[in-house]
Amino acid sequence: MNQIIDKNYRLIESFLSSKYLENGLAKNTIKSYEKDLELMVNWFYKRKIIYDQINDQEISKYFLFLKSKQQSISSINRKISVIKSFFSFLYSEKIITTNPTYNLSGMRNKKTLPNVLSEKEINFLMNESYKNYKKNELKYNERKAFLRLHVILEILYSTGLRISELLDLKISNINSIKDKFYIRGKGGTQRLVVFTSRAINVIKLWVKFNNENNDKKNDYLFPDDKNNINVSRQIIFKDLKKLAKISGFDNKKVTPHSIRHSFATHLLNRGADLRSLQKLLGHSDISTTEIYTQVRQERLLGLVKDSHPLNNIFKKEDLKNA
Repeated sequence: MNQIIDKNYRLIESFLSSKYLENGLAKNTIKSYEKDLELMVNWFYKRKIIYDQINDQEISKYFLFLKSKQQSISSINRKISVIKSFFSFLYSEKIITTNPTYNLSGMRNKKTLPNVLSEKEINFLMNESYKNYKKNELKYNERKAFLRLHVILEILYSTGLRISELLDLKISNINSIKDKFYIRGKGGTQRLVVFTSRAINVIKLWVKFNNENNDKKNDYLFPDDKNNINVSRQIIFKDLKKLAKISGFDNKKVTPHSIRHSFATHLLNRGADLRSLQKLLGHSDISTTEIYTQVRQERLLGLVKDSHPLNNIFKKEDLKNA
C-alpha cells in the first residue's frame, strides 16, 4: 500500500486510540469515527492532497461533496465533529502547524418534536400487554412475548432507558437492587437509573416465569428464544407494533423510543427540572434535553386553544355569525 495512505491510516489509528483511552467510547462509536475519517483521507488522496496540505478551502470542498451525496444534516454534522476532533489532535501533537477546521461549524438541523403518548395511553398499553399475557388460551410463546413486552414497557416508562440499554441488562445487575443502580450507557458514560416499586415487582414476575419455563440458564434479563444471547431490538419493535395494532393505536406513534420520550415529557410536565432530566436520560448535552420543553409548549398551546372558556365563547360567536 502507498506510504501516504499508510501514514494516514496510522494517524487515524493514533487518534482513535487516544479518544478511546480519554473517553472510553463504545466500539461502535470508534468504528463509525474510523469509517468517517477513512472516507475523508481517501477522498483527499484521490486528489493528491496529503494531510499537511489540507486547508480550510479544501475542507469546504469536501463537505460540498458530502452534501452532493444527499447525506442527512445529522450525518454531515457527525462527520464535521469527528473531523474537527481529528485535526485538533494532529495540531496538538504538532503533526500539522495550522488547524484547517478551526472555523468549521456544523449545519443547522431543525429539531423535530418526538412522538409522545399520554399518561392514559401508556397505562392502557401496559394493561393490555398484561391482559394478553393472562389469556390461558394463547400459546406459551405468545403469552411469553406479551409478558416480556409488559415488563419492558414498565421499565422503559419508569426509567427512561434506551431500548439498547434495557436489553443489555443482566439478572446479576439487578438481583440485589432495591430502587436504583448505575449503568454504563451511550458513549460509555455511567449514570444512575431509578426504578419504581412496580417495575421491580414485574421484573421479579418475569424472572420467575423464565426460571420456571427454561432449563438453560442465561444471565440476560431478556434472553432470545434459544436462550443464548439477549433478544433483539427488532423483535421487541415488532411485538410492540402488534400490541399497538390489537389495541387500536397508531402504529407509527408507538415505538420503544416514544416510551422514552413520554417518560421525559411527563416528568417535565409534573415539575422536573431540565438538569435532573438530562442526568436521568443520559444526555451529554443539555440542548438535547431542551427539545422536551418544545413538546411541553406545544401541549400547553393546544390545551389553551381547546379548553380555555374564552376560546370556546369565541368559537360559538363564530358559529352564530357564519
